[in-house]
Amino acid sequence: MDKEMHIDPRTGIILLLLSNIIAFAQSVLWVNGSWVCILALLMFLCGCGRSAAKFLTAYLLLLILQYKLIPVAPKFIATSFSIFVNYSIMMYPCIIIGILMIRKTPLRHFIVALRKWHLSTNFIISFSVALRYFPAIREEKGHIWDAMKLRNIHGLQRMECMVLPMMVSAINTADELSAAAVTRGIENPAPKTSLVELNMSILDWIYIGMGFIFVFLAIYIK
Repeated sequence: MDKEMHIDPRTGIILLLLSNIIAFAQSVLWVNGSWVCILALLMFLCGCGRSAAKFLTAYLLLLILQYKLIPVAPKFIATSFSIFVNYSIMMYPCIIIGILMIRKTPLRHFIVALRKWHLSTNFIISFSVALRYFPAIREEKGHIWDAMKLRNIHGLQRMECMVLPMMVSAINTADELSAAAVTRGIENPAPKTSLVELNMSILDWIYIGMGFIFVFLAIYIK
């Protein structure tokens, strides 16, 4: 029996937007940290317990680096790393919810969710092709890397053998994905049917409500 919980793709998109607002509102540390912990709990409930623990550990290390080590570090080191660490802490909630959506939400669920919002067909086509594009490119990169290992290619020659095939593969992959989407009738204006049924659960509404609460805290508590 599957004991993992699942969030609706629409919930994930809303939480991602709210997390961006919280990040750019320059909220106080406890607001950002509390929201990170709540999203890590969501990741745990959705069956990504190890990832949740790793994200919390990394977030704690970033806080130690920002508030304990950088202030006592030499000036050139503090200048080099302070901005990077600060923005990493700010954007951490967006990273967590983004990773969760990628790992736990199939593309067909995203498409059904966007159709329920009555978004334009052009946007849905672009979105679906883009989401399929990057995994396909990553897979092709792995194939090229394995081929170089078999041929014992090293040094600068490895960079040349990686860049040129990747450029050709990027173009071919885009064409193939576009053709596949058209073949499946994704641009057909007729109403679409799907075996996927999306329903907002109590967990979805709880997290959306908490997201708006944290947006309010991030904006009004300085």
